[in-house]
Amino acid sequence: MPIVYSHTFSSEGTGPWWGIRCSTKFYQETVRQLDNSTRCFVYVTNIQGETLAIAIEGPYTDDINDVVFVPSWVLERLTLSEGEEIIMEPIIEPLPKGESITIRPLTGSTVEGPMFLEGLTEALNQLGVIQKGILSAIVDPSLPDMHQFVVESLVPNSVCLADGEIRVEIERAIDRPASPEPVAAPEPVAAPEPVAAPEPEFPASFIPVTALMPLVPLIPVMPVMPVSKGVFVPFSGRGRRLDGKASE
Repeated sequence: MPIVYSHTFSSEGTGPWWGIRCSTKFYQETVRQLDNSTRCFVYVTNIQGETLAIAIEGPYTDDINDVVFVPSWVLERLTLSEGEEIIMEPIIEPLPKGESITIRPLTGSTVEGPMFLEGLTEALNQLGVIQKGILSAIVDPSLPDMHQFVVESLVPNSVCLADGEIRVEIERAIDRPASPEPVAAPEPVAAPEPVAAPEPEFPASFIPVTALMPLVPLIPVMPVMPVSKGVFVPFSGRGRRLDGKASE
């Protein structure tokens, strides 16, 4: 099995950030298996079985075999150490072209550059192949900073070519908090309805005097005995004294 090292261990000391360099023998055998393809891609697999699809930039000039020089981010992506063995298989079957991709930056500073979209488009074209999982790319050629994204969805397959037109959707960065939900305005509280004063309770024998009834003083009235003609009325008429004279 081939042994992996970063580009800094090659005689050139540098290499493309988006691809690997392999031996001339492996490169020529891979090219012969492809049909009129302008680029070569391989699967690099670690001993845990984790696989990464990546482009071959070309063969290295060193007179060695079974060594593969890769970008440093590949070692991190596959948790590999310098000099560790890997499995490398050429991708012979045609890969579908990517139609759309949804990515989420790990940090919000990744998308702050004024040329971010142009840089990301160029980075995808340089990679040539993308897959679901962690995506590492240099989005500003003037700066060597490597940015990382989470590929949340990829259509039509989990591994696609990215050298053509592809629709890119960018989600909120992982380190940026979500927008707070709007607070609903409090509902108006209705004023309490006036409560009528309870009517006073009176005994059944009591009749209240309302304001419409005038106050009339009570005047005692002596009863008058009616007098009718031809009817005997006791103690009525004129009397006479004992001397025969009429009483006053």
